[in-house]
Amino acid sequence: MQPFKHLPAGEMAWARTPALNRIFSLLNRDGRNARLVGGCVRDALMGHKIGDIDMACALAPEESMSRLEAAGVKVVPTGLKHGTITAVIEGQPFEITTLRKDVETHGRHATIALTDDWVEDARRRDFTVNAFYMDPDGTLYDPCNGWPDLEARHVRFIGNPQERIEEDALRILRFFRFGAQFGEARLDQAGVEACVMKRDMICRLSGERLAQEMKKLLSYPAAEWIVPIMAKHGILEKILPQFSELERFLIYIRHEHMAGRRDVLGRLCALLPQDPKQARLAGHHLRLSSRETGLLEDMAHPRPDITPELSEPALRRAVYEVGKTVVIYHLILNGTDQRRLKKTLQVVENWEIPVFPLRGRDLVAGGMERGPELGRLLKNLEQKWIESDFSLNKADLLEMAGS
Repeated sequence: MQPFKHLPAGEMAWARTPALNRIFSLLNRDGRNARLVGGCVRDALMGHKIGDIDMACALAPEESMSRLEAAGVKVVPTGLKHGTITAVIEGQPFEITTLRKDVETHGRHATIALTDDWVEDARRRDFTVNAFYMDPDGTLYDPCNGWPDLEARHVRFIGNPQERIEEDALRILRFFRFGAQFGEARLDQAGVEACVMKRDMICRLSGERLAQEMKKLLSYPAAEWIVPIMAKHGILEKILPQFSELERFLIYIRHEHMAGRRDVLGRLCALLPQDPKQARLAGHHLRLSSRETGLLEDMAHPRPDITPELSEPALRRAVYEVGKTVVIYHLILNGTDQRRLKKTLQVVENWEIPVFPLRGRDLVAGGMERGPELGRLLKNLEQKWIESDFSLNKADLLEMAGS
């Protein structure tokens, strides 16, 4: 495997931390056994912020573990049967995977064998832009010719796209996610055709994996043009069976641009029918947290009355009753004037939701008996407090209770 490029020292600070230096010194003490691989190298080449740092290693996982543990480094055998361990230094994890080759592929659970061949390891990866390797001194390797694709923002599978998808159907989502991440990307036509042909395989994926990729995809500005492509080819409905139509999604994103915001859950909700039941089903399908599912359900209630034209008292009342997240979603969805929308959103975000100052025990202390009547009175007093624009204090409310 021949080097093709060298990153200057000024672009290598992220890879020259004491933690990484320590790992490299242990694994590479008798040769170039370990290299950085995949996303961290790609992001470095693109000048993006570096996220997770993964490494590929020619040593057997047991040997890597032995060297690290002997030096006092914490090691977790996160996927030992697949050749993967995780080194943890000062709380930061570094995933280290031994070079691999596929012996037999059957979906997510491929039979693999360990190898010391870097090119063979590269050929089993998903996209050309994910098969970069880098030595700790900044020397780069590109065995699958991903550099021209990276420069052109061309998302292309390594080898036969259908075979890559049959190895793991999640690669369909990753294909489009990389298109969104790259912005004005060019999706390889053979890759698109393979994704369409194999789209039914998406149904075999877990909700957690679908959600993880969809959240990433929806977080990028270019989701605006990638999601319609997915819908056009019948891929979006395989990921999200409750998918409704694109118009609301495109309106929501257009209004987001006006407001200078980007919200993943809001974008997801805009893809769904304005029906809480369908939103709840979508949340369960994607295995979202109970909090996220509840928010999605609340956001899906049609609320045409929540607009930037609301008076501030009416706006505060809406926030108190349904919460900031729901109000912000509908303000964006229903907003058309940029200046008014921004101003209204600022009002919502800066307002601290008050706590109703009266409790049942306050009324009991004043001589009222516990029971349904107390609950009704408390609810009535809370309503009067809301109608006062939250200005009544505890003394005012107690006086009203006694009158």
